[in-house]
Amino acid sequence: MQRKITVRKVEATIRDQLLIKQRREQIIQAASQVFSQKGYHQTTIKDICAVSGLGPGTIYNYVKKKEDILFLIYDKLTTALDESLLETIKRHKSPLDQLREALRKTIDIIWENQDLILLMYRETAALDKESMYNVLHRESNFVNHMEEILEMGREKGIIGNKNIRMAADIIVYLLAFIPLRRWNLRGRFSEKEIKSELIDFVLKALCIRGGRGRKSKD
Repeated sequence: MQRKITVRKVEATIRDQLLIKQRREQIIQAASQVFSQKGYHQTTIKDICAVSGLGPGTIYNYVKKKEDILFLIYDKLTTALDESLLETIKRHKSPLDQLREALRKTIDIIWENQDLILLMYRETAALDKESMYNVLHRESNFVNHMEEILEMGREKGIIGNKNIRMAADIIVYLLAFIPLRRWNLRGRFSEKEIKSELIDFVLKALCIRGGRGRKSKD
């Protein structure tokens, strides 16, 4: 029986929603920097205070514990990835255009958040069960939306790969290639080359029909 997902809420003592959003963004930015440098377990609230410019009392108005901050970071990243696919599906009718833009947007988000992607791989186990289920559920939604795009392409005869569910999972994992292999890519390839080759590789692996794998010039 599938577990029912309860939306994980981070409590705040402040009621002003705009202020909550602004302060949490400030906390997230600072914590992301420190977590990436020192690791989650070695980081203290005092460290986050030093980078954010906020005092402990202020921070605890917006989160109850350090784990809340880690969850907010994950939630922000997984939400951005998922929403980018939803926007792409609404924006384009052509499955091939959807796929190309979905790959571009996802790669751009991953490129801009490489340290956070690595943090997710390293520190997910630090989350409590409810937080982890929420993060994994959001990631599953992202894979499902990628699958939706691929399925439309298969139905239109554009995508030759028949195992769409597996392809969606592989694509999502493959795009994490950027932060996971950046130590070997840095200095050898430009950002443009890496992004272009990744998109081209995925399109070819999907057996795209009726068009070139590589995107034409904008």
